Amino acid sequence: MDLAAGQSWTYQAPAGFESSRLLIGAIASFADRGSIVCAAAIHAPRRHTDGHIEVVTIPFLPMTEAAFRASVIELDGAADLPDAFAEHLQAWSNDPKGLTTFTVPFYGFLDQMVAQQMAEIAGLSAA
Repeated sequence: MDLAAGQSWTYQAPAGFESSRLLIGAIASFADRGSIVCAAAIHAPRRHTDGHIEVVTIPFLPMTEAAFRASVIELDGAADLPDAFAEHLQAWSNDPKGLTTFTVPFYGFLDQMVAQQMAEIAGLSAA
């Protein structure tokens, strides 16, 4: 299936968060890096240190196309992006660190995604 800005996708969300969606805001293509899907997650869970979980919007998730495709299940129509998406896209585009991108799938919890990404980086640098 072709990916396009404005699409809403179901993904492998945790139980109880089936209404959460990944929304594509932009797709950036680079000759040396392939495509990067700049998405947002709506109705995603966030676990606090005391254990309670709240529903949040993650306004910006830059992912490789492979990571995005590994995350999603089914196209679910179109949706409006969070208001903060454009601001975050601009900041990411101008980041002097060089367009940092997740290479691991998103399964609902951003902290778990970050931990998985760090483990992947540590594994690659140790090899």
